[in-house]
Parts: sequence; C-alpha cells; structure tokens
Amino acid sequence: MLYVGMDVHKRTLQVCALDESGAKTIECRIGNDKESLTGLFGRFTQPVSVALEATHNWGMIYDLLVWMGHDVHICHAREARLIGMSRVKTDRNDALRLAMLLKGDLLPEAYVPSTDCRALRELVRSRASLRRMSTRIKNRIHAILTSNWIKHGYTDLFGKKGRQFLQALEVNDTAKTIIISNLELLESIERQIAHLEEKIKHRAHVDLRAMLLTTIPGIAEFTALVVLAEIGDISRFYSSGSLVSYSGLHPSEDSSGETVRRGRITKEGSRWLRWILVEAAQHAIRQDGKVRDLYMRLLPKKGHNKAIVAAARELLVAIYFMLVRMEPYRPDGKSIRKALTGQAR
Repeated sequence: MLYVGMDVHKRTLQVCALDESGAKTIECRIGNDKESLTGLFGRFTQPVSVALEATHNWGMIYDLLVWMGHDVHICHAREARLIGMSRVKTDRNDALRLAMLLKGDLLPEAYVPSTDCRALRELVRSRASLRRMSTRIKNRIHAILTSNWIKHGYTDLFGKKGRQFLQALEVNDTAKTIIISNLELLESIERQIAHLEEKIKHRAHVDLRAMLLTTIPGIAEFTALVVLAEIGDISRFYSSGSLVSYSGLHPSEDSSGETVRRGRITKEGSRWLRWILVEAAQHAIRQDGKVRDLYMRLLPKKGHNKAIVAAARELLVAIYFMLVRMEPYRPDGKSIRKALTGQAR
C-alpha cells in the first residue's frame, strides 16, 4: 500500500508518497489537471490511499481518483489547521504531513457529498450569490439618489414604474451613467436568476424531501433545496443534536469541573445552512406553532438576535425528524408518524 499526501493549489499539486515502512517513494509537483493526475497515478501497480484537503477543485480530483480505483480521503478543513502549526510550513511539508496522518490512521476526515449533492450545492449557491449581487447593485443606486438629495415615493423602486423614474432622472452625467449601467447590469442578473429558479423549481418538484420541507410555513423550493444540499445524507447524523452541532447553531461551551459556561454559537460547519435557517426562522415566527412560541418566550429577556437563532435551531430539529421519518411539518411539534407512502410506522 502506498500512502499519498496531496497539497492542492490552483495550478499545481504537491505530491508525497510513503510506503509501508514510512519511506518516501515519490515527491514531486505536477499540474492540477486531468492529464497530469492520470499520468502519475496510472503508473502505480499497488493499492494507493490518497489524502487531500477540500480546497479548489477537490471534487474533480476526488471523482477522478475514485474512478481510477484508488482509496481517497478528504481532510477536514478545520482540523487541517494543525498542519499549519509547523514552524517550517512548505508545500512539501504539507503533503508529507497528510501522507503521515493517513498512514498512521490519524487523518481527520471530512464528509464527502455525492456528485449529485455537490451539483445541487453549486446550483443553489449560484442563485444565492446572484441575489446578493442584485442587492448590492440596488443599494448602490439608492446611495446615488441619497447623495443627490433625490427622494421618491415608490414602495418598489425597481418595479416597472420605479425603473421608468430612474431612467428619466435629471442628474449630472456621471450619476446618470452609473444609474443606467447598473440598471442594465441588474436586468442581466435578474434574467440569470430567473433561469436558475426555473431549474430549482423543477428539481424541488421531483424531490420528495424538498416537497416535505415546503410544508413548513415560509419555506419555498429554494430554501428547501439549500437545506438539503448543505445537509446531504441525513442518515450520517445520529441525532438532531449532532445536526445542530454541524450547523454551527449550537452554543459554545467552556466547562471546568462543575462550572459550565455557555457562550455564543460556534459558527462551525456550513455558513450557508446557518444563513438559510435564520432566513426561514424569520418567516416561521410569523406563524402559530412551537417555533413562534419559543421566539416570543425568549424575545423579552434575550433580544431578537438570540431569540431568532434559537428559533432557527428549533426549526432545524424539526427538519431532522421530518427527514428521518419522511413526514410533513407539524406546527405543534407532534409527530403524525405517517409517511407519504401511506404506510403507518
């Protein structure tokens, strides 16, 4: 067995291979491309185990090496920081340490989503990124109006009449040029968003899990798919608590002896999952049910921010049991123990 550590960069890969005795058999730098990878790993005649960090195009590398029949492991990003604690940090040392951790069965491994799950993540994250770009452009136009002391009475400045108002504004040439160019950019982005949303709706309508999640008040197709893309296979979580910990919505803890101190949420795991859950909680607290009850109970003494995080955490617990039991949302939190197939559990 060969144990290969691979330090991945945008254009190159630093490779270090150890044999069973721990001796280096290969140490080289190759291009980060399909031809270089197949050329190097195609020469191995013995079983190969590979370790690399989840960076740049790790998914393509992982899929290619697995297709070639090799045993591939992804190093956990947070735990991989230990590699950077070396006083001598070079690409060669990083690749060597990955190989050594792998050989010693000490490599902190990260979850590897399926190819389909990774494609779904790209789809929903692209839509979210475009929406954020749209918001920035709108804020830029608002800023130009404010700097020119221009007021308007439109509830939606970027609706049909609002855009006509912006097109007809009498301002200096620079401001006019910036407004028009930003409006054109906004229209282009909105067309791309609409295209992605069509794909998202189609995907949600053929995914039973997404259909279940849309029974939660305030959760539409996009939110449901973001949750599913970031969670991946629900069976990898042994409890709702482990899912909450993965989301980073769990309070941090600093305990010693009988003293327990709880602090802010850990913010570990997927930032996309935390973001979408807080967004979903903003809608859920407007409806009757246990999520709203929890929020209203905490609001007076904890304030909005902590209360909404607690609501998001409660919502995630509900999502866990919905996906495990494959049943729709119950505002009262009581399980109906009934799958959509019609078979009672």
